[in-house]
This record gives sequence, C-alpha cells and structure tokens, in this order.
Amino acid sequence: MNGNREAERGNGPVLVIQTPPLVLRLPAAGQFLGGITRQTVARLIAEGELEPVYIGETRMVCRLSCEAYVARQKAKARAARESSAELVPAA
Repeated sequence: MNGNREAERGNGPVLVIQTPPLVLRLPAAGQFLGGITRQTVARLIAEGELEPVYIGETRMVCRLSCEAYVARQKAKARAARESSAELVPAA
C-alpha cells in the first residue's frame, strides 16, 4: 500500500508521476535521441559529443548530455540556415 487507499480500491483517481531516468544505457539514449542506433551513440561518445557516465562497468549517458547535444545541433542548423539565407541574392 502506498497510502492512497481510495485509489488502490479503484474508487478514486490515480496519480502517476513518471520522471525520466537521469542516466540512460546506450540503446535507451539512442531512443531518447530519436531512434539512432547504439553504435551511433557510441560514436558520438567517442567524438566527444556525448559525455559517458560509468556506473560500475556499465557505460551510460546522462539525459542532460543528450539534451545539450540536441540543443547544439539545433543551434548549428539555425546558424547554417541564417548563413545560407545571407548568400541568396535579393530579387
């Protein structure tokens, strides 16, 4: 019992709070990043794009490292769009 007896009996609302894990195994990090493979996650770690965390002998990636990687990719894409827009002659 978790103290919410009404919900346990099915007589009340059930509140479920799901917190994303702080660290992700490589396949889960790949899913978090949109479905890339474990091998691609390992390559991003080797290239320094993602920061590995070791728990025991298990190599994992912080969720925040994944989020920072996505933010950097968005900034690169935005900069590329802006620089290509500057190259287009005005009509």
